[in-house]
Amino acid sequence: MVDDSWLPGSSVAESRFGLSGRLAAQEKEIVEEALRASGGQVAGPAGAAARLGLPRSTLESKIAC
Repeated sequence: MVDDSWLPGSSVAESRFGLSGRLAAQEKEIVEEALRASGGQVAGPAGAAARLGLPRSTLESKIAC
């Protein structure tokens, strides 16, 4: 299950101010692109976690936040 703030059109990342907000928004974009490229697959050799060089659990925790 994906937190709604990660879905397109969400204003959560946009409402943050400063550098940390911009970094969070950029990280979200990178994760979304990896998920698109992997067809929504998080784990496995062709999953988004592998594309990003992250453990599956790390990516899942980033998505859940």
